[in-house]
Amino acid sequence: MRHSGQERFSLAWRQIIFEKRRLAAALAGISFAVLLILVQIGFYSAMNDSATKVLKHLNTQLVIIPAGFEFFGSQHDFARPRLMQAAGVAGVDEVLPLYYSFCSFKNINTGYQRWILCMGLQPGSRMLTLSDVIAQENKLTVSGRVLFDRKGLSNYFGNVVERFNRDGLFAATVEGHSVTVDGLIDIGVTFAAFGNILMGEQTFFSLFPNDSPGLVNVGLVRLDQGVDPQIMRKKISNILGGKDIKVLTRAEFVQHEIDYWNKTAAIGFLFIVGAIMGFIIGAVIVYQILYTNVINHLPEFATLKAMGYSDHFFSALVLKQSLILSVLGFIPGTLLSWIIYRYTAASTGYTMILSLDKAAIAFTSTTIMCMLAGLLAMRHLKKADPAELFR
Repeated sequence: MRHSGQERFSLAWRQIIFEKRRLAAALAGISFAVLLILVQIGFYSAMNDSATKVLKHLNTQLVIIPAGFEFFGSQHDFARPRLMQAAGVAGVDEVLPLYYSFCSFKNINTGYQRWILCMGLQPGSRMLTLSDVIAQENKLTVSGRVLFDRKGLSNYFGNVVERFNRDGLFAATVEGHSVTVDGLIDIGVTFAAFGNILMGEQTFFSLFPNDSPGLVNVGLVRLDQGVDPQIMRKKISNILGGKDIKVLTRAEFVQHEIDYWNKTAAIGFLFIVGAIMGFIIGAVIVYQILYTNVINHLPEFATLKAMGYSDHFFSALVLKQSLILSVLGFIPGTLLSWIIYRYTAASTGYTMILSLDKAAIAFTSTTIMCMLAGLLAMRHLKKADPAELFR
């Protein structure tokens, strides 16, 4: 028997909306699944973005890190003479040491000591390509001057940003020493640190007198123009040798950081598991709704079968219902996710953006989830014998 796509859609739509409570339950379940998927994807993306922002903006082609290096902020270092060895390799333009350490910052409102990541740079070397850092780098030539991360967790450190915007330069306490906040920069919260402070090397070692300039946390290796970074990485690794250091391209350094948080620390894995759980939960809910719909309408379906409607018709019908449910559930789930994204970004400082690619991933997952549930529910319909349904 012939039947149009419009006919199947009309029937699918009428069956879905026939029982309003069941439809509401289905949409609530699908929306929750979409919400869970999008939020987990958002956290996963925010983790990778926040963890690698500084690394992506290092003004270098190669980096040298200690062999035990775990993540940007881990307390590992290597001898500075090893970095100077790299400076003598043909094709290397210059090398620069980057120092960092977690330090105590006195909350300017409460007086409580909070941990923040301090980075010591060579002023004038443009070690970071962040525009606000470049514009204010000359301030770091003055001992005791620092640049504060405006995207850090504000409640954690006090109203530093508001005070600077209102009063300009003011004194803060870092590692028990007085420093002058002379500017604001945009870096943001990471899983390792709730905020960041940039300073010149002189200021850095005045705050950490027990640390030695001879021990470098990360070495930047800038190459001559036109030199291939991969070739130079192998060349420097061969010349320097030893098991105390690693030479990486900037892209490899970024990937190393992502791998740490995703594999070693397993935080990224947890977010992926959360997204998968959302997928499974949604599939189960949709299956229950479609299965119940099939069972409740078996006599009607049997009548249609007896009239000559093929299994293809019923397959298309159930799949259309699956698609309709996925679209209807995706819209409120996405809107709720957008609200949570904005709230999370405002509360934590993490970069949470509901981009088109995230929405596309969620919609594709939702559609597949509903289609799989529809295919499972459809098995019961195909097994039904019209003659038996009227006994």
